[in-house]
Amino acid sequence: MRSLKKCDIVAGAFIALLGAVVIIAASQIRGDVDERLPPRALPYAVGFMTLAGGLGLAVKSYRFRGEDPGVQWPEKDGWVRIGVNLLLLALFTALMDPLGMPITTGLYVAGAIWYMDRKRILTALLTGAGSAVIVYYLFIQLLGLSFPLGPLAG
Repeated sequence: MRSLKKCDIVAGAFIALLGAVVIIAASQIRGDVDERLPPRALPYAVGFMTLAGGLGLAVKSYRFRGEDPGVQWPEKDGWVRIGVNLLLLALFTALMDPLGMPITTGLYVAGAIWYMDRKRILTALLTGAGSAVIVYYLFIQLLGLSFPLGPLAG
């Protein structure tokens, strides 16, 4: 059995590395000077928050001085849930260009919620629709970020 402290340190370091990769990738995004909010602003914000969160987790876990509980690996059902969620994330990425960010976000959120709690299909659909509306109005209309719009572009 592995210890929670070691797992959290490794996870924190991996998350911090992921944040650094996002920051490096965001620095390659070019945009017009006269844009109200440059296209790299949101990826930079996400990258820095991810980097800080990962470093925070790793440092907090390293400095922890209590009883170190063991970590049990997930059973078969847990691995299936992880796999399905990774598949949903891959579909989200693949469908973003043809369907657009708002529609893809709505489908992803609704699908993930429904998969995790199959008794609440209406809640999943309403939350997905709300997420799509928020993405459209907040990120595209209000902030003017250039996300793919898919069928909404016309």
